Amino acid sequence: MAGKKIELQRENIKGGILTDDTVFNTLNDYLQLDSPVSAAQVAASIAKLVPEPENGSKTLGDGFFFGLWQDIISVVEQIPHDHVAQDKLVSVLRGLTLLSDTGITVNESRLWVDLPFLGAAFREYLNGPGRSKAKEEQIRIDQAWIRFHAFSARLMGAAVIHWQNQPIWMLRDALEEEKNPPKSSDLDRDLVTAAMYIEFSGPVLVEALAANPAPELSNENRRLLKGGSLFRGEPGLRLDRWSFWTRRFKEEAEKTSTPEARDIALRAARLMEVWGETRLKP
Repeated sequence: MAGKKIELQRENIKGGILTDDTVFNTLNDYLQLDSPVSAAQVAASIAKLVPEPENGSKTLGDGFFFGLWQDIISVVEQIPHDHVAQDKLVSVLRGLTLLSDTGITVNESRLWVDLPFLGAAFREYLNGPGRSKAKEEQIRIDQAWIRFHAFSARLMGAAVIHWQNQPIWMLRDALEEEKNPPKSSDLDRDLVTAAMYIEFSGPVLVEALAANPAPELSNENRRLLKGGSLFRGEPGLRLDRWSFWTRRFKEEAEKTSTPEARDIALRAARLMEVWGETRLKP
């Protein structure tokens, strides 16, 4: 899949139309493997689309940015999780953070180093995938969900964003609950989604765990990062939870309905075992 041509559509998975022609056309050209355009050039092109602050102000509202991130997410949902175009798009967002400081803020976030409102836009996509009674449509929804999380994990792995909570939530959802029946597409989807965070942001999680294997958490984070019904340990990213996830990946892999989902889950488990042996030994 890594070398297949990307054919983007203007209509997103929810039936909406990507709102900005320039963003769509720029990304559609850039994401092709033979494109001569660099990530820095694309980032500069996107930056030029930002409206000028009014009356000499140094602040902007959030409207443009929500639209931009939603358009980019709609593009991400069309790119397979194992396609190099996902990495190319990560390079664009990194390129945005490297642009010269404009002195402009968006609700106290710096333009562009803080990628204003990216976190808020992403949170809108964390409430679980949509549901459809039509099998083919549900397949598309599940694919888009996996692709979005593969991109999120890549951004974390590239240190473009720094959201440790999100991987824990997705791993908890897939591995710490018995909510999906064996051989179901839901089990496959949730397991593959969790595996994306090991595949693409695993090294960042390992380094955090190696640096602080028993973190002190605020009451709020203890609530947010608590275990699911199958995990009895302490909240947060900890060694015993890492071991639990490793074991559960192997157990759940045997319940998948497709060889692809099984292989992805077993690969995640093996990565975790290797890192456990090489980076997390006392």
